[in-house]
Amino acid sequence: MTAIGIDLGGTKIMAALVDDGRVVDKAKKSTPRTGGPDDVLDAIAAVVAKVDPDGLADSIGVGVPGPVPPGSGVLPVAANLPGWTHDVDVAAGLRRRCGDRPVVVDNDVNVGTLAEHRLGAGRGVDNLIGVFMGTGVGAGVVLDGRLRRGPRGLAGELGHTYVNFREFADTGVGRGELEDYAGRRMMETRARARHSAGEETALVDLVGAGRMKSSTWQTASEMADPVARSILDDAADALAAALASAIALVDIELIVLGGGMAGRLGEPFRADLESRLDERVFADTTAPVRAAALGEMAGAIGASLLVEDAT
Repeated sequence: MTAIGIDLGGTKIMAALVDDGRVVDKAKKSTPRTGGPDDVLDAIAAVVAKVDPDGLADSIGVGVPGPVPPGSGVLPVAANLPGWTHDVDVAAGLRRRCGDRPVVVDNDVNVGTLAEHRLGAGRGVDNLIGVFMGTGVGAGVVLDGRLRRGPRGLAGELGHTYVNFREFADTGVGRGELEDYAGRRMMETRARARHSAGEETALVDLVGAGRMKSSTWQTASEMADPVARSILDDAADALAAALASAIALVDIELIVLGGGMAGRLGEPFRADLESRLDERVFADTTAPVRAAALGEMAGAIGASLLVEDAT
């Protein structure tokens, strides 16, 4: 079966033409920064035409940045997409633009986890969590060999589990959710708050008023910057706590660690997380932590696999 997989992100749209799990061709396009959902859907249709100009693919799978009620094809409000302030039927909109081919839509982290389970670091393991560290923290759950979505598409929202019961809203550094410690956006907020309180840090020296990218954290960590190391220690602790709870709840066998932030932090962070997880698990029933294997194409590949699951 030949299918197109689309990974829709806030900054770029990745597309892959996939034949039986093998990437035949790929393309990408910047996500529109202005306009509305129609402009985003037009951009997706354009990248579909670019990766498959001859119309070889039978179907299209799309990973989108938000929870999708199973079977609906609908992405609700998406803060990182222009004008996406209401529910949008992505599946119907793309069918109209792409020759009435079937379109299947799911959450982007779900499809990344699906790809790692079938073709990447999770191959051969039937109970796993794929954790992706980036601007926030997303996760997908595979149980008994099947991707689990939940009735409302919320399964795997690990970033919104609580690892601290204190309320931080008045200080602007979150509510105690995992994302408040291990998501890059809130990690930057914490770093800038500490800098404003008088702590010197290479994180601010490197970027000034600019955004602290994953590469910024990598560089500051390699410099042994105290603030960076402290915040990364908190991130690893929070991840370990959330994952230990997940293992106890549904008996997970493997953690696949991916996303731009985890990729930049590399093996030292992976090993540190695994060590902290081992200290927290119930009854010594830990799970190894493996680095994701498919890189930036995981989302597009996984989206193409949605089509296979739907047929």
